[in-house]
Amino acid sequence: METDFSREIFLDTGLEKIKPQRHAYVFINTETEAYDSAIDDIRRIEGVSEVYPSKGAYDIVAKVSGESIDYLKEQIFTRIKNLSNIKSTLTLMVIDQ
Repeated sequence: METDFSREIFLDTGLEKIKPQRHAYVFINTETEAYDSAIDDIRRIEGVSEVYPSKGAYDIVAKVSGESIDYLKEQIFTRIKNLSNIKSTLTLMVIDQ
């Protein structure tokens, strides 16, 4: 039986397995004076694949990628949210269809 979170994709050779990447988008508010350093700090975090400045309700949007939901949670809730210049975050996990 195959579930969304345990699915593995086999290469044509049948010898190697590739786990699908999981993704989350993190919408981030920063301290106003620390905006530039927040972007630099977020870019240095393992698993962060994209970082964009934004205008509107959030200051920064980051895409975090990894092999598991647990990995994403670790990077977001332990690394990003604990940066000193981060005021708040909103995380949206991308689900498989």
